Amino acid sequence: MTLDNTTPQFDERAVEQIRASLPKGIDQRRLDLLPRVLNEWSRTDLREHLSRESRATVRERYDQLSKIGTRANDLRQALEAIDQRGKSWIAQEIGREEGTPLFSVSRERVAEMKERLKDEDDFLRKLATATARLIDELDESLSGRRPRNIRAYLVMMDLAAIFEWLTGGKAARGVDRTDHTESGPFWRFAESVWPVAFGATRGLTAAMKKWAEARNVYHEHSSFLYNLAMRRPEWGIFEH
Repeated sequence: MTLDNTTPQFDERAVEQIRASLPKGIDQRRLDLLPRVLNEWSRTDLREHLSRESRATVRERYDQLSKIGTRANDLRQALEAIDQRGKSWIAQEIGREEGTPLFSVSRERVAEMKERLKDEDDFLRKLATATARLIDELDESLSGRRPRNIRAYLVMMDLAAIFEWLTGGKAARGVDRTDHTESGPFWRFAESVWPVAFGATRGLTAAMKKWAEARNVYHEHSSFLYNLAMRRPEWGIFEH
């Protein structure tokens, strides 16, 4: 059920199941457009969402960058603290490592090695600055209150937009008063689409809850259908 190894395809069977999940009274023209809308979504926005790295991967990279920045600063400070004789010893030892016997290392060679140490100090400074800047950017992205599973959150926003376009009603989370399970028109629609996008319904309950919480805080909405209407004006996305 894929266009390639990574892109879900909404085939006829999947679309019929999605249509069956929808409430009655939906505009027939929009129901007819639904397969094209879903597969265009899969080809563009959904593919981009699914290609995003997980928060755990970004956190691991953040930790690695932090270590690099710390080590670079530590090494710079150590090089700055050592006296000239110490730097000469290091330069001589580097020369010996490169195949020059210790007693044959000339003053010019030592001076060259000491210059290389200065270059390394400049490189370490740039490395520490670069990692600090990247860490600041990651700090900003990791410290936000948006859901940790950004892929699921973005998919939920798109599903809400598609549902509202189809039904003319508001996509909202519903919870059964008796058994406290997820329910309602939007849940049934999302439940029918989710396995095509992610291969199973696993994660949908958490995604629905996090999306509803984030929507109340950020009031964010998907721009997928507006962009699609501009890309495909002949489809008449918003016409009745």
